[in-house]
Amino acid sequence: MGMTNKQFQGFIRLALGWLERALEESPENKSLIALKEIFQSMLEDD
Repeated sequence: MGMTNKQFQGFIRLALGWLERALEESPENKSLIALKEIFQSMLEDD
């Protein structure tokens, strides 16, 4: 059973929220920055 598009978008937004929190603690972490950019590219344009 797969995810609907809406569920997938919600998961990506949830992960982005956690990435934002992690970047507040470690703003220069290049791996987190790259991961955030990948997740943002996965979101559909609103």
